[in-house]
Amino acid sequence: MAIPVEMPKMSDTMEEGVVVAWMAEEGQEVSAGDVIAQVETDKATMDLEVYDDGVLLKRAVEEGAAVPIGGLIAVLGSKGEDVSDILARYASSGDGSAEPVSSTQDQDVSVEPVQVDEKIAVATAPTDSSPTTGPVQSGRLKSSPLARKLADDHGIDLSSVTGSGPDGRIVKKDIEARIGAPSSKAREAPTERSHIGSPPTQALVEGGYEVVRISQMRKAISRRLSESKFTSPHFYLTADLAMERAVATRKQMNEITEEQGLARISFNDLITKACAQALREHRWVNASYMEKEGEVHLHHDVHVAIAVAIDDGLITPVIRHADQKGLAQIAAETKELAERARAKQLQPEEYSGSTFTTSNLGMFGIDDFTAIINPPNGCILAIGAIRDVPVVENGEVVAGKRMKITLSCDHRVVDGASGARFLKSVRHYIEDPITLLL
Repeated sequence: MAIPVEMPKMSDTMEEGVVVAWMAEEGQEVSAGDVIAQVETDKATMDLEVYDDGVLLKRAVEEGAAVPIGGLIAVLGSKGEDVSDILARYASSGDGSAEPVSSTQDQDVSVEPVQVDEKIAVATAPTDSSPTTGPVQSGRLKSSPLARKLADDHGIDLSSVTGSGPDGRIVKKDIEARIGAPSSKAREAPTERSHIGSPPTQALVEGGYEVVRISQMRKAISRRLSESKFTSPHFYLTADLAMERAVATRKQMNEITEEQGLARISFNDLITKACAQALREHRWVNASYMEKEGEVHLHHDVHVAIAVAIDDGLITPVIRHADQKGLAQIAAETKELAERARAKQLQPEEYSGSTFTTSNLGMFGIDDFTAIINPPNGCILAIGAIRDVPVVENGEVVAGKRMKITLSCDHRVVDGASGARFLKSVRHYIEDPITLLL
């Protein structure tokens, strides 16, 4: 009996996945646990394993196709077994929203009815000199689900597209060609006409653009942070920290780590540890507002997420139980997680379950900024660059080092005084970093 392979939910925020590479060919025998494809989620690229033995009868989507959770990816079964019923069932239900791979067995099972006005159809019927577009047969427009989705996303009328698939079916590449094609205005050469007493008409130059497919990660960032910004009442608290002792202490610690072959400790590691210690003392900052449940969760554990920039956006690997770890261990874990994050090799448990988040743009020369809360966290700390500035000490102006940090708070969880007390504790640990070692 043929077995459908569906798109699994690979992360807590995943809504669809993209098949970036097939690792098995049609007709190939596979066993339970074999990897048949690589799938890009909103967080990482992960291996897709099968749970049954059999022959890969059908790869139901092309590489690069987006498939919703529960959508059809492939079909397993016995050699020579008919899979048309499974393909038809998923296509007709709308679950198989990714484009089927073209083959001689492709069936038009995913078309949608198109209302046709007979009078208009007669009046606009193509002549020999006008190309036929958008195959319509018996009131039905033949197109693949992915082609329809791409057309809808870009506002393209399918009836104006010529299909290159079987029987004129509109497929993904037809829509992509239409998206990437220059507009008719850009293609037409401007006509110059001279007028007595006036200069010739100037041609208008239209700029071009490059179409870039939005990654699953970028879609998730857009959805989640929009939801956070517009549903969580943000307010912001900023502190300017004296960094002279932190700079000196870090230098001494790295002399030791270098001798012992350990990972170098960064200023971000100091801040992670300082926040973890402060979160242990201020439970309402280490909390989440759970709107659906109508509850505030005060977390027993301290799990600090660190925003890491990657090509597709950012991801937040988590240092678990950060309050119980030393600076050397935090430095080593942070370095490893950041490297694997940039390689898109993190597992779901490594980027989920945080109770607090930090975001550092100091290395880019940004003095201060505000960050959007990473739901369901109650707060996020934005970290700026260490600045050389004149400061007043004992009535004299001397050279000093300062760093601004800004705490974004969800006012449903954290009040102004609670956030201020938290920042006071963070200031204490950073300005006197020897306390982090006690």
